[in-house]
Amino acid sequence: MSVLLIRLAAPLQSWGANSRFSRRETEMMPTKSGVIGLIAAALGIGRQESLQRFEGLRFGVRTDQPGTIMSDYHTAQHESWKNPKLSQRFYLQDAVFLAGLESENQTALLEYAEALRSPYYQLFLGRRSCPPDGPIWCSLVEGSLEVALQETPWQATQRHKYWALKTRQYFPERAEAEIVIEPTVESKKPGFVDSLNDEPVSYDMRHRQWRSRGVYRLPQIVVFDSETGSSSSRQQPISSDAQALGNAGIEDGFLRAVTQAGSEES
Repeated sequence: MSVLLIRLAAPLQSWGANSRFSRRETEMMPTKSGVIGLIAAALGIGRQESLQRFEGLRFGVRTDQPGTIMSDYHTAQHESWKNPKLSQRFYLQDAVFLAGLESENQTALLEYAEALRSPYYQLFLGRRSCPPDGPIWCSLVEGSLEVALQETPWQATQRHKYWALKTRQYFPERAEAEIVIEPTVESKKPGFVDSLNDEPVSYDMRHRQWRSRGVYRLPQIVVFDSETGSSSSRQQPISSDAQALGNAGIEDGFLRAVTQAGSEES
């Protein structure tokens, strides 16, 4: 197997999976639909074109720098509208992720990597208002998706690394990273498998479609030991209550962050 690793960093990111109408939320990490859309834009693929070439890709994400939630009260006006359109939009600030795509087709992954380095269309991380912080770093490695995400050096900003290591005695989680990944057919009891409706079928604006896919958290947490990125791993403790809730925390994390942001604003 080959794995394409992609560093996703920007002042603002927004990865919607369930957002509709006037409330546009973000997941706490990049979605598969968003990352494949990023690659499709880099390749110059139009919205009406088939996405069949991306079928069979296995997706995973490591959170190297979680960032914080920001909300934006958004208005839009057009001369044909009687009243302005109002919406509330949520973003991740100063977050850094390492996304991985696993495939047996190394040639296709190489094509995607070259396209990301020299994109056909402008790239953005979830929404058009979220350009990346610079050229997107990507790398092709051999092995499984799990190993690639566990062993790749820390991709956080230098400032985050400095403070995370300086204060790790009090906040050890700042120098740690969770990995959320798609299970394989051969996976043996990986834990609770949640579902997310972000497997892209069509990006056509007239008839956008997604399928549901399975996701779960790896039981091992990546622990970063230095600014250069050396890492180790430890087993994530799972209580009986957490097992029952499973990966509902993927969405709960957003709700907790929004609640915290609201209390800070008030």
